[in-house]
Amino acid sequence: MFDETEKYPNQGHFFFKKGNNSLKDVSKDVPNLPGVYYIVRLARGRVDLVYIGQSGTINQKGVFKKPFLKDGINIQQDGSPRQAFFDNKMTTENIDGLDIYWFVTVDEHNNDLPSYVEALLMQRYYEVNGDLPIWNVEF
Repeated sequence: MFDETEKYPNQGHFFFKKGNNSLKDVSKDVPNLPGVYYIVRLARGRVDLVYIGQSGTINQKGVFKKPFLKDGINIQQDGSPRQAFFDNKMTTENIDGLDIYWFVTVDEHNNDLPSYVEALLMQRYYEVNGDLPIWNVEF
């Protein structure tokens, strides 16, 4: 979806569908490293990017702190546990499934701050659509 993410060799995606019992189970292979992720909604025959996020912040000394990708995807959104947030959205927006893509941006191959990459993806989305993804309340 974004050419900017092609440079990250440590990447993947997983599906969260109606009836999945646990977000933690379907995201079990996501590494706990700094990176970015985005969520694509599959609903009513349409495919829409609905969220762009990042995990892993860095302090002044160059040390990253958690949450990283796996935990960041699983923690919360809009004040609710992410599992509950997804379950609610699946029902209220008649969503068939979510395709969640993740990219490690800091490893032996790359040293890109997750916030920078998130901002770059957000900018690309904004350039094309003139707004933010629907689940990104602000940036």
